[in-house]
Amino acid sequence: MATALACTPLYDRVSQGGLSFRLHLGPLPSTYLEVVLVAAIGVGLVAGWDRLPWRNPYTAPALVLLAGATLGTVFTPHHREALGIWKAYFVEPMLAGLVIAWLAREQRQARLMLAGLAVAGSVAALLNLYAVGAGLAEHRDIAHLPPVLLYRTANAVALFLVPLDAFALALVLYSEERRERVLASLFLALTGLAVLLSLSRAGLAVLVMVAVLVALFNRRRLLVLVPVLLGGLAVASLPFLRRRVLVEFDPHSPDNTITLRLSLWKSALNLLGHRPLTGGGLSGFQTSLRPYQDAGYGESHIYPHNLFLNFWTETGLIGLAGFVWAAIQVLRTALAGLRVSPWSRVMSIGLLGALLAVFVHGQFDVPYFKNDLAVEFWALVGLQLGASRATTTDNLA
Repeated sequence: MATALACTPLYDRVSQGGLSFRLHLGPLPSTYLEVVLVAAIGVGLVAGWDRLPWRNPYTAPALVLLAGATLGTVFTPHHREALGIWKAYFVEPMLAGLVIAWLAREQRQARLMLAGLAVAGSVAALLNLYAVGAGLAEHRDIAHLPPVLLYRTANAVALFLVPLDAFALALVLYSEERRERVLASLFLALTGLAVLLSLSRAGLAVLVMVAVLVALFNRRRLLVLVPVLLGGLAVASLPFLRRRVLVEFDPHSPDNTITLRLSLWKSALNLLGHRPLTGGGLSGFQTSLRPYQDAGYGESHIYPHNLFLNFWTETGLIGLAGFVWAAIQVLRTALAGLRVSPWSRVMSIGLLGALLAVFVHGQFDVPYFKNDLAVEFWALVGLQLGASRATTTDNLA
């Protein structure tokens, strides 16, 4: 499972060089990530079938979300693509989270899976930092279009890394082991730089917000908050970032994304006004939207770039209700986990930061509907769930 988590970025085509992590198993399309993940899930289900936490705070909301996603494979114009999304974004990540929740009841195994996620985050950060360095060496205007290598857009870098940074921050501030704090600090320095140079405005703002939230659990919170806020102000004053922000106040700028999103959201609401129960179905947004497009919308986005609209259009009202319910359970479980044990407290603070990242960044982007993000979400949920149950159950090593 740790190996599978380390492979989370290996599912798409690399934007430069033509390298692809997609493959076919006979007639079925797949990815490198899926091959390793399904193997890990299979071994986990066989090895721990009678010990897996089938009944947990997420069982009911996950089943409701899965029911909505299943209906999304019916009410869609693209059934084949929808089935691929159904397994890759819902079934496999949920099962992976279940297995991880069982394994993470032992702290040593939880650390191993965190190490797998750290490898994934480090690889993603290093490759995209290389792309930025190459862009600077070639004198490209990276402020206009930040270069990427492993992902298709720079925002995808921040979407994947910031939830992991929430756990890294929690380890830096609250871990009882010095080696963990040092390794988490190194990871945070690398991935924080990658988020900065992704020039993702929402990503950087969310990273600061996550840092503030994590710091609030510290008894000496003012000593931690002051450098965080000063660092945020220093970053915001950088010329290339200031340029990226100022274009949002110019409605005539071709780089203004607020105008585009308003038109996109209006179009999505037009669709949902006509199909409120089912939305456009899984993988159906782009096609289903055409009769309802706002006059000012001229793009071809496959999602409406808003967390709630994403789930509503893809999985209908049932799926949206399931995800909101799951998010409430994340909040409740994490808050309860703060009082269980020191290790559970660290994982709970990390999960609260990750939840904040998903919800805030999700108001402007797509923080779940990608292979790596879906696996990451349920993996982090599973890690905290396992940690919160470790002191009340037998050691399963």
